[in-house]
Amino acid sequence: MSRRDERGSMAIEMAIIIPSLLLIFGLIYAYGRAAQVNGTLESGTRDAARSATIARSYDEAKDRARRVVDAAIVDLPRSCRQSVRVTVSDNFVPGEPITVDAECDYALSDLGLPGAPGDITARSSFTSMLDPYRGLE
Repeated sequence: MSRRDERGSMAIEMAIIIPSLLLIFGLIYAYGRAAQVNGTLESGTRDAARSATIARSYDEAKDRARRVVDAAIVDLPRSCRQSVRVTVSDNFVPGEPITVDAECDYALSDLGLPGAPGDITARSSFTSMLDPYRGLE
């Protein structure tokens, strides 16, 4: 029984396995970034809606919502911080719900993953009720 020469087989196996492992780690990192951005934006939007409900005017509510979202996303990628858009519904009447919507675009292209989209848009929305027994300006 003759034994085949197996020299170099480990190098061939590694040449096949290593790129696959790197791709898997890259995908894990990309999904982690998406989860971080979405979770942080969701949290910031929720806090912004609650902050907007204690404002005395619609303009103050918009200002509060923007400041709260900006403060919440300070640790997110720069592309998201620069492209964030915050809107507050204009039904600022005691006893009515107001909705804060926030969205931002962030890049995945810097990860170097083949086939990764360039930018992804994260969106979040939260509704909070205005106190029906308080005064507004």
